[in-house]
Amino acid sequence: MRDLNDIRRDINAADTQLRELFLRRMALALEVAENKARSGGKVFQPGREAEILQSRAEGLEGGLRRKYVSLLEAVIRKSRECQYAELLSRFPERFPFAPETAARPVRTVFYQGVEGAYAHQAARALFPGAVHESLPTWDEVFRRVHAGEADMGVVPVENSTAGTVNEVYDLMLGYDLFINRSYIQPVVHCLAAPPGATLASVSCVCSHPHALPQCDGFIKSHGYCTRTEPNTAVAAEKVAAAGDRSLAAICSREAAERNGLSVLAEGVNDVGCNETRFIAVSPRLTALPGDDRVEICFSLPNQAGSLNSVLSALADYGIDMTEIHSRPIKDSPWCYIFYVDFTGSLLDDDVRALLYQLHEELPYLKVLGSYRARPTEGAL
Repeated sequence: MRDLNDIRRDINAADTQLRELFLRRMALALEVAENKARSGGKVFQPGREAEILQSRAEGLEGGLRRKYVSLLEAVIRKSRECQYAELLSRFPERFPFAPETAARPVRTVFYQGVEGAYAHQAARALFPGAVHESLPTWDEVFRRVHAGEADMGVVPVENSTAGTVNEVYDLMLGYDLFINRSYIQPVVHCLAAPPGATLASVSCVCSHPHALPQCDGFIKSHGYCTRTEPNTAVAAEKVAAAGDRSLAAICSREAAERNGLSVLAEGVNDVGCNETRFIAVSPRLTALPGDDRVEICFSLPNQAGSLNSVLSALADYGIDMTEIHSRPIKDSPWCYIFYVDFTGSLLDDDVRALLYQLHEELPYLKVLGSYRARPTEGAL
């Protein structure tokens, strides 16, 4: 049996050869990019890549074949990465997205609900100097912002307990709006009822469909029935109007006080750290100094490994993915749109090269926005 140190010396020698071959391979990739810059040829040629993998792996069997094919795939991805970066540096106009790089004044902001709603609080935090106007539905917020009736619309996209607000993501694509801001609103739910009510007199609670599951343990422990309302603050309004001591609302303290309700219990959400992420949307894609998050959505070709290829591309560019989820495509059964959130900015060279690559290689790609992940209250 050979000595371990001898084996390691041979490994070091092989690694040195691999390094030299890798550098040579990348230099050749740059030559290919020069050629394609002149000819207009596509970087991604799946047929050619499949042919390379098949021919190079010929004669290898089983686990060694799979490992070698995986290694070749990684080298080919790196080759494409070099080519896209080189082409984009030579031809910046090839970047398929054109974000605005200067902030516009925000005078009018729409939100769903009524005064005192969590969306109203988020709108005030994001745009303290603007006029904030309430609307009854998320759809109307999107429709009227798309029509140019307001500079921004503030809507929730995710709660740390209840998860993603799928309807908002669907509306974002339907109305072709972009995320320009993001704000995480701490959510402390109260149980509020007409004066004179007690925990024992309440038999039914009403609130938004996302708020009720956030307080499921509290509701079940008291044996309350539930009723959904369009918004937590709307629930407070309706409870106040009804004046029924058996009916209570799950809402913010501000909504309770605005409607003259008594707070019977505070912090009734099951998880102490309960937060909702709100976004501000507009018809304009922006890339502003200080942005540190990008969100995209895309569809995939119907072939094995297609999602892994996208995730590998993010890793190859050294980009940290912070979230991924999918939504069904309504007119295409069992087909999906994937949403990915990652760190970076549309002003970053690596992010621009990645998006250029994905735009060229995927059936569909949309940049949903570039923004700061968690601005300080009142900073914008």
